[in-house]
Amino acid sequence: MKNIQDTQCVGLILKHTKSDKTKEVAERLSNYLLKRFNLVAIRAEDEKIAPHKKGIQVLSEEEFRQQCELAFSVGGDGTLLKACHICSEYDIPIIGINLGRLGFLVEISPDDFSEHLDQILQNHYRLEERILLEVIHYRNDKVINRFVACNDVAIRNKDTVRMLELDTKIDNAFLNTTRGDGLIISTPTGSTAYALANGGPLLEPTMNAILLVPICPHTLSQRPLVVSSHKVIEVTVTESYHNDAVVAIDGQATRNLELGDKINIKCLPHKLKLIQIEQHDYFATLRSKLMWSAKP
Repeated sequence: MKNIQDTQCVGLILKHTKSDKTKEVAERLSNYLLKRFNLVAIRAEDEKIAPHKKGIQVLSEEEFRQQCELAFSVGGDGTLLKACHICSEYDIPIIGINLGRLGFLVEISPDDFSEHLDQILQNHYRLEERILLEVIHYRNDKVINRFVACNDVAIRNKDTVRMLELDTKIDNAFLNTTRGDGLIISTPTGSTAYALANGGPLLEPTMNAILLVPICPHTLSQRPLVVSSHKVIEVTVTESYHNDAVVAIDGQATRNLELGDKINIKCLPHKLKLIQIEQHDYFATLRSKLMWSAKP
């Protein structure tokens, strides 16, 4: 990554909300950035909640990707996941300003962002690279959907209490048949999200590994499994009632599945680039967010 001080254009990706907090932080952040960079850009989608100032340019999403060299995500983990989908393929690093509640991915507080950003712009920061998943949805051997997942891929029931039946292969070798509410395929980044809620282990986020976690499996001996990020995972819907199976990407994009549909999952060659403050401590974040050190 080039020196941040040489960056010409930075972009803002904002949490979509009616809250005055987002607008107030976006206002302060844009004032800060306009003093330090030639161009501050926002996506056309964010125009209604963005500050209207001289020097702020509204761009289409493709123009945003082409021109921005650094992106600021203002919101919670969901907003940063949205920023990941926009920026990762173009190797645009992301800095997160936390307006959310839990915030495993974003740690800079809006109350003191200028102090931390001063340090980052003086090149006192840590660059974390995290794996991303390519998700390809096949029906009758034809590609009908293609996604990028930063957190996880969940193949699950939509709104029924009946079981799904899913066959899983790893590098074309049969692993097992899952009978239950579904299956989560997660990156280490996503191990603190849906996978954790279903009993999956926590993985250090820069690991090159993929996590498979069954959702309420009918076979109680079926446990979470961690495999190398070099593996290719294929999940086939072998039994579904009333076509109630869906595939959900990072909890943001959802598509219906039919009997016989296949989901192919593998790591992408490029990675998510997150800029963290120099004092960033992942294990301190776990202690704080999960209240490990709290006394009853």
